[in-house]
Amino acid sequence: MISVVTVCHNSASRLDGYVASFLDHHASLAGRDVFEFIFIENSGDISTEDHAEALRQAGFTVTVKMAENRGFGAGCNEGVALAKGETIAFINPDVAFQTSLAPLAESFAGNRWGTALQISHERGVNTFDLRPEYRTLLTDLARPHRWMHRCPPLLRFAYPVGSLFVVSRAAFDAVGGFDERFFLYYEEVELSRRLVEKFGPPLFCRDVKILHEGGASNPSVDFMLREEARSLILYSEIIGKPDLPHRRLATMQVLARLRPSLAVRVDYLAKALAERRGA
Repeated sequence: MISVVTVCHNSASRLDGYVASFLDHHASLAGRDVFEFIFIENSGDISTEDHAEALRQAGFTVTVKMAENRGFGAGCNEGVALAKGETIAFINPDVAFQTSLAPLAESFAGNRWGTALQISHERGVNTFDLRPEYRTLLTDLARPHRWMHRCPPLLRFAYPVGSLFVVSRAAFDAVGGFDERFFLYYEEVELSRRLVEKFGPPLFCRDVKILHEGGASNPSVDFMLREEARSLILYSEIIGKPDLPHRRLATMQVLARLRPSLAVRVDYLAKALAERRGA
């Protein structure tokens, strides 16, 4: 069984497309027992239950848990605690399914983990990316998220983008799940590092495709960029590379001359580093 865990926060506007596209590609009654859904609702939105009911009416098993918002990773861990499947698929509510998810069960049996083809409106192919300790000015210019899924030898340095992160239950339990010190961002990066160390690089399932539309929870840009910067600093401390955020800051300052939109991220990372020094 594939347990689909979806953490929701102000996601009602996106769940219509999530549910409709899933049903479009899973019409066969024979496959109903292959899937279960667990929705962790972190914003108290009772309409999530309405979307769950649409899946129940189509014959799928669905659990909805209203939870305290302790962050994305904590929500994922709560979902796994309720899951019955051997394969766990963490899927954001702002995705549209382009194929059936059924091939995930065979692709990620045993201790396997990884993702499938993810397409983003903003970034094009956005399936894997380099973990930050391996990123440099040259790799940033090369935009590896667009092509790394075609280069299996490089995946040991990568992580699956978190809008579709698939892992066997056995492997997830063996490494202890998501680190709940992360509230938002880098939780899948840190989990990937532990999975690589114990089970080897992530795998790519070519037979499954999703469109990641973005805008699942609609937090403020200020909130997102602040959390992104803080999480990078936390990640660097966990892996024992406290100089990593400073190196990333220097790289981003150079890149911002070519991509002015990065300037605001530079500012937030600089502020987060200053806050950390003053703590």
